[in-house]
Amino acid sequence: MENYYSLTDEKIIQAKQKAQKLCVEYNEKVNQENFYDEALLNALLKKVGKDPYVEPNFRCFLGSKIELGDEVFLNHDVTLQDMAEITIGNNVNIAPRTGIFTEFCPKDKELRRQKKRYAKPVVIEDGVWLGGNVTVWGGVTIGKNSIIGAGSVVTANIPENVIAVGNPAKVIKKIEAD
Repeated sequence: MENYYSLTDEKIIQAKQKAQKLCVEYNEKVNQENFYDEALLNALLKKVGKDPYVEPNFRCFLGSKIELGDEVFLNHDVTLQDMAEITIGNNVNIAPRTGIFTEFCPKDKELRRQKKRYAKPVVIEDGVWLGGNVTVWGGVTIGKNSIIGAGSVVTANIPENVIAVGNPAKVIKKIEAD
């Protein structure tokens, strides 16, 4: 059975409001002042590795469940919907308009009426590249050094050192390991 939570829970509402405020502040500093404020990222996210590069208009739900490794690049308009943990390894590149979504609606209509949801974590291992407009769903791990082609929808685990594309994303080629 899934571990449900309610979108009307006051703690969740407050955490989302705090994260939204910090996201807006961060994005405005980048857009208005060309200042990539790492202190704001540290206040927003659970963990931030060295040399993060996060472009505006970055969005997240809570922030407190997101871990960024070293030298992570999040391009414009990345959304990390972190109702469960999102772990992003070192040297990961995420292209514009990519979304990582951990939250699911239950199949039971009564639970949906009660605004119940459940979430599954996502792991993006070291050296991964997510192309533009990629969607990654909860419960997925993308293995080291893999590339996900633009527009793909990742609904299942992807092994390391492969190229995967499509909806749902399927492995089309193995990458020779260094």
